[in-house]
Amino acid sequence: MEGYALYSELDSEYDLKRYGLNETKMKTLIDSGEIKAKVISERYVRMYISIKSIQNYIQKVNKIRSDYLTLDDAFIKIVGKPIRTDTSGWRKFIEQAGLELLELEIAITRKERFFIKKSSCDRFLEEYISLTEAYRELGLDIDIKRSFKNALVKQGIKILELQRLYDANFVKKEDIYAKYRDVTTIQECREVLSITYENLREAFRIYKIEPFFVSGPNLYISKNEFHYLKDLQDKSLKELMETTYTWDEVETLHHEIGTSKPDDNALKRYEIQGAITPLLRIEKYKFKKVLYDKKGIDEFIGRLRIERKISDLYNTIMDYPLLLQQVLEVENVQFSENAQITKELWFQYANQTLRKMTGNRDTCLNRITSLKNATKVIANFAKSKELLAFSEKEMNLGIYNKKIPMKHQGHIYAFLYEVVYSIEHNTGKKVLNLSKLNYERQSNRIVQSKPKETYELEEYMSLYNFVKNYKLHKELAIKDIKGIKSQKDLKNGRVYKKYDSMWLYVLLHINNGWRKGTVVDFPRHTSDFFNKFDLNTIESLECLQLTMEDAEQIIRFYQAQWFEHNKTQEKATFYCSSELKLPMAYAILICEYRVRNFHINDESNLIHFYNKKNEVMEGTHDKFFRNYNEDFRFESRKMNRTVLTITSSVIASALNGDPILIAQHLRGHTQAETTNIYIQVPKEHLDFITEQLFDTGYFGYVYQKVNALLLGESSIDKLDTTRHSLELKELLGDVVKLEDTASYLNILSKRQEELGSYIEKLPKEELKSRLNLINLGLSPAKEETYQCFFSKCIAQKAECNKCPFSIPHFYSLSTICRRMKRIVSNYKEIAYREDVPIGEKTKLYNLLLLDFSTIAEAKQKFGKEIIEMFMDLDFNGLVEGLEGLPDPQEDLQLI
Repeated sequence: MEGYALYSELDSEYDLKRYGLNETKMKTLIDSGEIKAKVISERYVRMYISIKSIQNYIQKVNKIRSDYLTLDDAFIKIVGKPIRTDTSGWRKFIEQAGLELLELEIAITRKERFFIKKSSCDRFLEEYISLTEAYRELGLDIDIKRSFKNALVKQGIKILELQRLYDANFVKKEDIYAKYRDVTTIQECREVLSITYENLREAFRIYKIEPFFVSGPNLYISKNEFHYLKDLQDKSLKELMETTYTWDEVETLHHEIGTSKPDDNALKRYEIQGAITPLLRIEKYKFKKVLYDKKGIDEFIGRLRIERKISDLYNTIMDYPLLLQQVLEVENVQFSENAQITKELWFQYANQTLRKMTGNRDTCLNRITSLKNATKVIANFAKSKELLAFSEKEMNLGIYNKKIPMKHQGHIYAFLYEVVYSIEHNTGKKVLNLSKLNYERQSNRIVQSKPKETYELEEYMSLYNFVKNYKLHKELAIKDIKGIKSQKDLKNGRVYKKYDSMWLYVLLHINNGWRKGTVVDFPRHTSDFFNKFDLNTIESLECLQLTMEDAEQIIRFYQAQWFEHNKTQEKATFYCSSELKLPMAYAILICEYRVRNFHINDESNLIHFYNKKNEVMEGTHDKFFRNYNEDFRFESRKMNRTVLTITSSVIASALNGDPILIAQHLRGHTQAETTNIYIQVPKEHLDFITEQLFDTGYFGYVYQKVNALLLGESSIDKLDTTRHSLELKELLGDVVKLEDTASYLNILSKRQEELGSYIEKLPKEELKSRLNLINLGLSPAKEETYQCFFSKCIAQKAECNKCPFSIPHFYSLSTICRRMKRIVSNYKEIAYREDVPIGEKTKLYNLLLLDFSTIAEAKQKFGKEIIEMFMDLDFNGLVEGLEGLPDPQEDLQLI
């Protein structure tokens, strides 16, 4: 057949086996249609194959073999050694490497199914290098098996892996050369960037930079990466400098305007968190975590500067009209040229108002502030024309709306009322209908006074029982403080509820007729008590178990001080009843612990609610009274009035005395003031209430004797007298030798015996009446810190400290101790002088004995620590010093 031939004929002509064309393959190709054939069935069945199709197939195979490499040959060329291709990994490698793969449906030969184009293979070898060759070419001094590949992966260099062998792992030449040929050491990088190694490592992590070894022990990064970091640092630092402040810079700005420290709460709105990345922790940013918006701070400081100037003006200028003018100048409040008549009339009104003002300085300054704000409103509103040229509707839109405070509207309305009335009265011309303004005027500024509320006696006693539960409140107060980790937590209401301050705040109100301003100024406990009990940790505070003696020592520390009512600047005294001494002592120590451990500045007071006015906020109040009565509301003024009213009621009902005198003393008023409320105190509660509200800190022979007679404590009286005598004997030694001194002591002893006999003869009802007068402070002596046994002094010429009927109070100890120290000093100066008469020495020495006798009595009641505090001297040291003094009678014996 023309154009066809048998397989045997074609094989001899074209050497078909060279092209993989055995009879089986031929049949496969014929079945696939790639080679054409005809079957002739004559005597025998014979297959004739198309010569043209054979020639085309051979040409195709030759082309493939010319342009392609078999998969095995290609991998040998790439890797340099045979690679197994019976796994699936080689397909992924070919795809990643960009090699052109040819896959035949019918293989040429057993090994000729997959081919790689030679040109793509050559291109790959030009662009890629094996890890082994790269390592060798770069001359790296690291462990190739363990470190090199890991280092490349960390640096983000893509590795093409044909097999695990390093010879069969490839990287782009440009990637690895860029990394390893143009490099800088980590040390050089750190020095130029001026950051710590820790911050440099963190910067590498953030910007995904992996350092690597090249040779020796040093780590490197590429110079491209280094330049990226340096440029980023410079750009970011410039931006921070232009847009932010550090805390130190903010503090400096505060110091420049004269404020002591920045307000954390006020600055919080300007905080910028996270702006200082590790790359930027150099110079002033090195240890900072928070920055502050520069624009916001500048505006804030500008406002503070103005407030500071105004504060200085408030503190220095007494002429109120002048002060208003100065304040308006500081705030740059100016009237428009179109409203000069308004300006003149307004300042006439303002100056007249200021000259008519009455009240204390704070009230007057508040009025100036209010007038200043009203001036701002008028000046801003009346820019285009005079104020009276505006219609009522325009005034309602610009002034009498919800945005302008009522207080400012009131001033402007009063001003308009005066001006309009004057114009209409003098001219008869209607200029403004005030009734159309959206303002309800209070005629003649009549303000309905609120009823003066007090707590019921049962409420007072119930609250008393609640706050005295020191075990409960100590636990809750310490638990609250445990949440404080830094000073910022003090103002965080979610972390710290101010339980300790609230406890002390209520305790002080219960016993003292103080206003809240005086209460929150209650001073810190500065004695060495903290060192004595080593109260340096919250655990030591939890474990603290105070005795009544400890509590009394803490309370006496405050009773030894004079307080001042913050409103009237009159003297005030601190009182704490016996049942509240332990609770008060614990509350004081817990507050003192908080101040010592979490306050940066040396504040002088204990109670802090950490807001601008240092007031009790709702969250603090509700937290404290949650365990009492959630509906109960504690009000300072209400409790203050309750204490004063109960005090007045006790006096009125028990003694028919003048309740105003006590009320004045408690509140520090110089004019009569009391409430018009009376609280009936049942007889069964009278003693309890008296003990809570009246200071019974009296001592001495007379006071002790009367108490003993009324309470049947003669044995205690005898024991105290014995102790007193022993202390005097220890001081004076053998008084038998000192006849005059012994005589003086005998006189003192005899005087006490006679006084005791006199008191014993008095009826008990009279003694009880006199004792009540004394305990209520209604039997005053000539000297402030003494009470007199008689309501009216019977020895006008005698000094109270020398009168046997005087009853010294705890507060007299300060005067007695100072006087005794002065007498000791004076006596030392004359003791050895021969030109000073013995009589004068003896008189001074006897005065010394008299004061020491009084101090010894006080020591029995209050403890020697109190005496030591007043004397500023160890008591034993005092006694030793007195024992060393020469007795004037010794000179007489030598004559």
